[in-house]
Amino acid sequence: MTTRNVCWLALALVTMMLGVTGCSHAAASEHAPASRPAAKVEAGDGSHPARITLSEEAVRRLGIETQPVRTANGSGAGAALVPYSAVVYDAEGSAWAFTSPSQRTYVRAPLKILAIENDRVTLTSGPPPGTELVTVGAAELVGAEAGINGEE
Repeated sequence: MTTRNVCWLALALVTMMLGVTGCSHAAASEHAPASRPAAKVEAGDGSHPARITLSEEAVRRLGIETQPVRTANGSGAGAALVPYSAVVYDAEGSAWAFTSPSQRTYVRAPLKILAIENDRVTLTSGPPPGTELVTVGAAELVGAEAGINGEE
């Protein structure tokens, strides 16, 4: 091989290495995790459950959705109805849901279930009609309350 060919070969190798390094850097930055959703958890005591406050970005990224508690007969009186998607069970089998007392703030509330029919749950006790309950994203709120950061 001549000196000229060795120089061209070296230049080609350097160029390829720079190209590969540049591609891997670009690919890494494209897939780098964005800033994580922020959740602030104020621990509850024996008389009050924890209070979870999410950033606007966290609410958007988690896709949090709510629906109000309704009455069974639609007139404001009678048993309360909630979507089954709002119901979360703890390790002991007790049912509860996350209420949303204010924007981006969530608090657990106990539920006593009378019946489940299709995707509707009739309650004997729980949050009053009109209370907003989380119907999408409750599992993520459980994780936030328990201190699970998504890496576990």
